[in-house]
Amino acid sequence: MTERRLVDNFWDLRDDACDHPDRWQDVTAEEIFQRLAECVEEAEERGEPFDWWTGIAERMIAWRAAEHKG
Repeated sequence: MTERRLVDNFWDLRDDACDHPDRWQDVTAEEIFQRLAECVEEAEERGEPFDWWTGIAERMIAWRAAEHKG
């Protein structure tokens, strides 16, 4: 399998926003960047290597999906 680049994960987030605009329409830029920072900080504090897809991008998409359902 080809290793994913960091940019691939940002494109995945952008694609999710395009494919599911309803998930992302009621969130501010501040909320997005805060959540992104929290995900990265949690991963760094664990001191273990993390995969940007499962550690960050997937969690961001899951966060918006959960918020949209709620």
